[in-house]
Amino acid sequence: MVVRRLQAVGLVLGPVIFAASPFFWVDGHYGVNGGMLIALSMVPWVYGLIGQYERLRERIPLVAGIWLLLLLIGMFGSIAFGLQGFFEGVFGLHDQVALARFDDYPPQSLLVLWLPGPTFPLSLLVFGVLLLWTRMSPWWVAALICLAAVAFPLGRVLRLEWVAYLVDLLVIIPFAHLAWSAWHRTESRS
Repeated sequence: MVVRRLQAVGLVLGPVIFAASPFFWVDGHYGVNGGMLIALSMVPWVYGLIGQYERLRERIPLVAGIWLLLLLIGMFGSIAFGLQGFFEGVFGLHDQVALARFDDYPPQSLLVLWLPGPTFPLSLLVFGVLLLWTRMSPWWVAALICLAAVAFPLGRVLRLEWVAYLVDLLVIIPFAHLAWSAWHRTESRS
């Protein structure tokens, strides 16, 4: 019960910490604080999602296992992007210089940033579809997660603060409901 409740806290804490990052953007870049928040948010968020994985695994073990792998790759990509913003801020690279330098390391950049980066929102989309398919949450929770996953890149790629705030709110609402449900789930209903 303690682990399940810690995972429930992670389902709220992760998205909320992530949602705080745009408040620290520096000219459309994560900067030191925003990048740190992105990287740190992944730990509680994925810890909470592992609790959801355990529930999915009971019903659809193979699909749940593939989704968990996708989630972990996405977590790695999100942490990498957060750390990119952190180091850009530390070294004062608030323009296209940092991104241009990745062109000097195409295979490494592909493996560290460009492939795993979009995988986190993709894993959220798959998670929403799995929730809808298994009926493990109300339809509106699954639908909001899918909508947020599709809109998620817009908030980060466009670097428009109001879009990022809106998308982050779309993420927080369904995850808060999942956290509430996980917190109140009895052992017999696991």
